[in-house]
Amino acid sequence: MTQLYRSSLDDYAQKYSAFMKFRREDGILEARLHTDDGPFQWGLDAQRGLISVMFDINNDPETECLIITGTGTSFLDEKFNDEDWRRHGLKGPFTSAQGYDIFYYVQTREPSAFINMNIPVIAAVNGPSVIHAEIALLNDIVICSEETYFSDAHWAGMGIVPGDGVHIFWRELLGPNRGKHFLLTGQKIEAQEALQLGIVGEVLPLDKLNDRAWEIARDVFMNKDRIQRRLTKGLLAQPWKELFAKEQASGLAHESLACMEHWPLDETAS
Repeated sequence: MTQLYRSSLDDYAQKYSAFMKFRREDGILEARLHTDDGPFQWGLDAQRGLISVMFDINNDPETECLIITGTGTSFLDEKFNDEDWRRHGLKGPFTSAQGYDIFYYVQTREPSAFINMNIPVIAAVNGPSVIHAEIALLNDIVICSEETYFSDAHWAGMGIVPGDGVHIFWRELLGPNRGKHFLLTGQKIEAQEALQLGIVGEVLPLDKLNDRAWEIARDVFMNKDRIQRRLTKGLLAQPWKELFAKEQASGLAHESLACMEHWPLDETAS
């Protein structure tokens, strides 16, 4: 008999293999982002896929803790997936198809895919993250490698409105004035500064990062009662849920409207 809202790793591991690889032990699932088994490059297929893969992981009764990490020395590569962008018309004129079906419809849902997880999530940031830092920073515990830095490419890189959620969480993490300065100047926040600012909880050598993520999964989460673990997750995620419910749609509307006048991007922008 088919059970509603139940998924299996055997089914979704292959389904999302183009951008995520998995291993699971003792209820802990590691999800490693990649593009062609190298550093993860941002593209629409992966952006849409993140929404559905998090839904499937969330509904997998065999998984009680999730570790998200990247491949190689970048968490999210500085180079976008150009083939993907071209395939979905993001190198040509910007129409309502891109403005609504891609930018607005997808990105109003993607941060919530992480916020709405019912299990604790650890982000092991293995290197630079230059855009869409919500993949790491909206989770419960964030650790990073010594080589990691955070930046945001919307305004300073692509010249577009930083309205896809970064206007929310960078303000909350850095404060209103520092958050605006960070988004508008293209500033980089290196690993040790990220630790001092409270953006990450620990900084480790790259070769120690993955082991530490698994240690946290076992010692902080998996030794607790299942219901305590899940309800604590829900409690600590509630402030993010409220902020994104209030502000995310407006941010995407501003970004999508502005892009009607500023697209296609210069080829050097991505």
